[in-house]
Amino acid sequence: MANLFVVASKEFSDIIKGKRFIILLAVFILLMTAAVANTYISATQGMATRPGLPMGFLRLVASGLTTMMSYFAPILGIALGVDAISGEREKGTLKMVLAQPIYRDTFIYGKFLGTLLAISLAIFATSLIEVSGCIIALGITPTSDDAIRLILFILFSILYTMAYYGIAILISTLSKKTTVSVIAGVMIWATFTFIIPIVASLVAYSTVTIRIQPGQNITRIRPGENMTAEARQIMEALRARTSIMETINMFTPNYHFTRIAQYILQAFVTIGITEFRPGGGATLTTRPVTIMESLTSSWPNILVLALLTIATFIISSAIFTKQEARE
Repeated sequence: MANLFVVASKEFSDIIKGKRFIILLAVFILLMTAAVANTYISATQGMATRPGLPMGFLRLVASGLTTMMSYFAPILGIALGVDAISGEREKGTLKMVLAQPIYRDTFIYGKFLGTLLAISLAIFATSLIEVSGCIIALGITPTSDDAIRLILFILFSILYTMAYYGIAILISTLSKKTTVSVIAGVMIWATFTFIIPIVASLVAYSTVTIRIQPGQNITRIRPGENMTAEARQIMEALRARTSIMETINMFTPNYHFTRIAQYILQAFVTIGITEFRPGGGATLTTRPVTIMESLTSSWPNILVLALLTIATFIISSAIFTKQEARE
């Protein structure tokens, strides 16, 4: 157990002192600062929320926080994991470390723990900057419910990052060269972030066609009992497209994190439409959503990310313990 904490402490120290981590953290802080500015501009211009929904702190900051985290977390996880094993092997430090009274499983467990601490530090720091900036800029203090939801969001952001780290360290364990690991990691990130969503959209739009009459605006369709048969067909087609895209995107960690963020940061839910305004839009009827309801709705997505993280780490550990240090 003592060796485990020694390895974890060294890994944590090496990461936070490394140029890679510092650069990534600096870039993310700049992006979070830009997100604060964008949130302030949107709030002052009345664009931060959908009309008719309560104007709370979470509804103002949720979009920027989720967007930034959904892109930064995978990059951080992959950047810290692609050379976790292959880099040590190439530099020759792996053989020296394993020559000490340290078991191979202890070594990889320590790396995992040290990286978890470094990722937690990065996510907490950048999220705190985002939230603090929004509090100062908007002059709105989060409620206790908001604070709990933000803490849960940060914890699940760490889980999301570790899911990508698990994928990256698995690649690093299988690869003998760091260059190959980096290329594979970038390809996987691009596939999950861009390629699969694009393919999902193409499949959905090519499978389900919607015929729109000239001059018809489907964004102005008002759901209700008085909908025409044509309008109902369009609504069903839109739901079918959404279902196809969600089914395909379910194979990406990004989709599950986005769903978790939507549930956790959603303090209100629409339960009906009171009236439609002549100029467009509608007055919505909402009700508060408890934190337990949010967790209940998001638990399948949380389970997927947790299983992905655990599975990749177990496989990496099993492969690494059976390998022989060649350098």
